[in-house]
Amino acid sequence: MNQHQTTVQRARLLAGIIRGHAHGHPDAKALLLVARQLGQAGAVLRGLGGDHDITVRAEATLWRARMAAPESFPSEVIGYVSAPLAGHLPGLGDLMPADPEHARRERALHARLLGVLGSGLLDSSDDQEVAAALVGLLDVHTAHAALAAEVRVHGRADAHPTVYRPHSGTRTAQHLPGRLTVFDGGHVLAELTVPYDITPGEVWQLIRDIEPARQLVAA
Repeated sequence: MNQHQTTVQRARLLAGIIRGHAHGHPDAKALLLVARQLGQAGAVLRGLGGDHDITVRAEATLWRARMAAPESFPSEVIGYVSAPLAGHLPGLGDLMPADPEHARRERALHARLLGVLGSGLLDSSDDQEVAAALVGLLDVHTAHAALAAEVRVHGRADAHPTVYRPHSGTRTAQHLPGRLTVFDGGHVLAELTVPYDITPGEVWQLIRDIEPARQLVAA
């Protein structure tokens, strides 16, 4: 199949998958709109006219589908539909999680993505095989979006420290994911390993309650 036929096939199959997911879904209206946009992109590519004009119109329709997608749907998957026209696959963004468990899960998701793409199913002419690949891609990108939400809470490895400065007193602190350094004036009171999901309220409590390092050692 040529690039237009491949895009039409993927658009048609993904639209069908989305319509199936939309049944009883709280974002059903938005999902059905995405499915309609995918169908319109396929219709454009099946139409008559100059090759360049058709490609541009289809890519614009697919972009509108991505913009219409609700937060519950990983819109990056539409990039696998437009890939034959655009010439590249979307892939997964680098989350750079600070939490080692999140980093392990991110590596596993990259491996799963490579497995789906390496299987050759997405490039098949068989509808069932392409649909299986699209479902696999939806699963990977949905899991990646969920992990990204956790990383936003727990922090990235390249995050800038959050500085805590009370209104009174000389104690301050710098918080990086998994690490809290408490100061008193220019002196370090303590360097602590803290949970990745520690809350600001818990940080303030530690700043107030922490004993100087020399007292901790003496104890």
